[in-house]
Amino acid sequence: DGGEMASMAFHPDGRQVAVARGALGRADVWLLDGTRSSRISFDGKGHDYPQWSPDGERILHVSLTPGSIEFQVSAANGAGEPEVFLGSAQPKFPGSWSADGRWLFYFTASPETRGDLAVVSMTGERKSTVLLATPYFEVWPRVSPDGRWVAYSSSESGRGEAYVRPFVDPGPGGGAPRFGSGRWQVSIAGGIFPTWSRDGRELFFIGPAGEMMVSTI
Repeated sequence: DGGEMASMAFHPDGRQVAVARGALGRADVWLLDGTRSSRISFDGKGHDYPQWSPDGERILHVSLTPGSIEFQVSAANGAGEPEVFLGSAQPKFPGSWSADGRWLFYFTASPETRGDLAVVSMTGERKSTVLLATPYFEVWPRVSPDGRWVAYSSSESGRGEAYVRPFVDPGPGGGAPRFGSGRWQVSIAGGIFPTWSRDGRELFFIGPAGEMMVSTI
């Protein structure tokens, strides 16, 4: 028994699953493949929120220690040392990795602005950009399969609802990534943890009673 499973993520081909498994605050990331399992994190820190890279070669996870929270990217085959970035005391949690592998969307937490949406470049320099910072909770950003839209949950209506905004990729010409103009509320009676279908035509989310909901986009 490897302990309680905190979170999990399926490999893009659906044949493996990465899980955070272990005691609270001391969990490690493991790969499960049928009856086999292999450990990915070894630094003695707590690890959670695994995310696969689009090519299935790497696994992002969050390292959690008192006073320091950082993102780590490990090779799925266990080779080499993990890449560490965005280390700070500010809480941060991954939302989703774009299908082209260029962007990692995540959210941060602070007493001033609660939850904010941000994105970090996964090619070249690990440069981070805040996309949305308001007095409300904006959390769990999920980028669409075509990279044009970001779904997220916001408390601006007084409860968590699912919204969609356009994402503007600066492209090779440079510039900062940003949200485009306009936003659309997808849920009508509460919605959290939005997730796109593989074809990007539907958005799944959890309703106020814990039920699975879906909306055509």
